[in-house]
Amino acid sequence: MIDKNNFKDLLVNLGFSIKGDTYTKKFKETDAYLKVDFKAEKLIYPEDKGFTINEKQTCNFKQKENFVVFECVHRLFEKQYKPEHIELEPKWKVGHGASGGRADIMVKDNSGKSLLIIECKTEGKEFNDAWKKTLINGGQLLSYAKQAGSTQFVCLYASDYLDNKVLADYRLITLKDNEKLLTELVDKNLFRLIKQKA
Repeated sequence: MIDKNNFKDLLVNLGFSIKGDTYTKKFKETDAYLKVDFKAEKLIYPEDKGFTINEKQTCNFKQKENFVVFECVHRLFEKQYKPEHIELEPKWKVGHGASGGRADIMVKDNSGKSLLIIECKTEGKEFNDAWKKTLINGGQLLSYAKQAGSTQFVCLYASDYLDNKVLADYRLITLKDNEKLLTELVDKNLFRLIKQKA
């Protein structure tokens, strides 16, 4: 599991440079960067490059899941996704005053519409439990997909750091051309939160 104890080693393994208490990595192809301030225990994303952060709950060391979110964003930058196409903690409302939840990461297409929603979990029990819920009733993933509308993919993602290697585990679900399936799930009332009325 990625935590405070092995996070520095993980960053060095990923090619971050060190200056005092700050670890930095630049991605030249997309003019992006990531920083970690160990003194302040902050995870820093390139907001000045168009990266959107709706809330700062995943920008600190308070939860182990936050390290997974950071590693996942690193992976997206490595794949040359642009900062302006990534949004942390998008939130949706359902009904009057009801909370619709908050995803970890949303990747947008070139027109600014949701393309991919990623829900990050710590490796092991948390990831496995979330996948079981997804299989039973759609879990968080499919409720986010329904709320975002244009989303073509949802992903449950976990990563770990073992033996100097970053290991990723994920389940990617395509929703492209599956509008019939989503309609059937709604008709079977599997999206109870979405269908709630005031």
